[in-house]
Amino acid sequence: MGRLSLVIADYDAEYIRNLEKYLILNYPGRFGLTSFSSSHTLCEFLESQASADIILVNSSIYEDRIEQYDRGLVLLLAENGSGPVPQCPGAIRKYQHADRLVSELLRLYTANSSKDRLVPGRKNTCIISVVSPAGGVGKSSIAAGCSMMCAGRGLRTFYLNLEDIASTANFFNGESNQSFSNVLYHLKGSSNLWLRLESAKCSDARNGVHFFKPAESALEMNEFEKQDAVRLIREFKSSCVYDMVFVDTSPGLSETNTVVMSHSDVILLVLTQDPIMESKADIFSKGLALLESGWKSGLTDKLLPVVNFSSGSAGCISVCGYRPAAAIPDKSGPRGRFGAGEAVRDVSFLASLNGIVDQILAGRQLAGIPGEGGGSVA
Repeated sequence: MGRLSLVIADYDAEYIRNLEKYLILNYPGRFGLTSFSSSHTLCEFLESQASADIILVNSSIYEDRIEQYDRGLVLLLAENGSGPVPQCPGAIRKYQHADRLVSELLRLYTANSSKDRLVPGRKNTCIISVVSPAGGVGKSSIAAGCSMMCAGRGLRTFYLNLEDIASTANFFNGESNQSFSNVLYHLKGSSNLWLRLESAKCSDARNGVHFFKPAESALEMNEFEKQDAVRLIREFKSSCVYDMVFVDTSPGLSETNTVVMSHSDVILLVLTQDPIMESKADIFSKGLALLESGWKSGLTDKLLPVVNFSSGSAGCISVCGYRPAAAIPDKSGPRGRFGAGEAVRDVSFLASLNGIVDQILAGRQLAGIPGEGGGSVA
């Protein structure tokens, strides 16, 4: 339990200061930091009885005898063009996006450590499941757009796509060698689960939203069971690392969807004004009523209905038996409605989500430091 102790050794004192500042601001309480900008002070540390979980040492300072001290996991902070160091369990590129650097750090630590560690953050995490009775209603665009708007307000935000066939790549880009395939593997019983989940995430440098890349094969999502969904949501909640987690679900009331909804703080219900939605929403509502009676749980109390492609204004009409809390105007042009990923690149669409975000945030106490979007050490 507690923070990971991290030693950083590099001749570049300015780099160390920038990296430490980023870790303190964006990962508060997560690391106990010690740094050295000379080989002499690093050796003094190694010759003492002090130890660390991770010693991240620049290739220019690295010496073979560092491994002999057994003071912690030694990882190489590699300059461009640095050759491999066989004794090191792994190397991390020095100049890259800082979130990517941290993910690699955690991946290598969990791969080489048998300790079961929980490193809690300081957030009061809000879980928002985004659901709909039918597909093709812009649900994913709303989930991704709300994630972007929250990150833009300085909230640490995660977009969690649990669709059978994920549309994540239409909205977010990031570097990672891992994907939701790795998440599925870790959920089946790994220790250090949260650290492993953190090592598998990506960060979109443009907007600061964190996410998992889709699984390597859509068939792998058949292995994602409701107990996995519960464990995943609970990890996000208990870690207290993120302010907001938007969970993008497949349409309908599958077992996975229902347990995600039951563990959510807010259920964003996306509707449209058409006969097909009217029919499916009626079935959806009856299903919710059955779940509530069986679970003795107030799912409907968490609902925040939203009508997309609206031709009217929210509050004036009832849509599928619900009075929408917000209405997103229909922005169909000559080519019809937005294609996948186009909506979140439209400023007016994103602006129309402000009212939804305001209602989600209303009354919630979000601890933490503002301004925790993307950044770079380089």
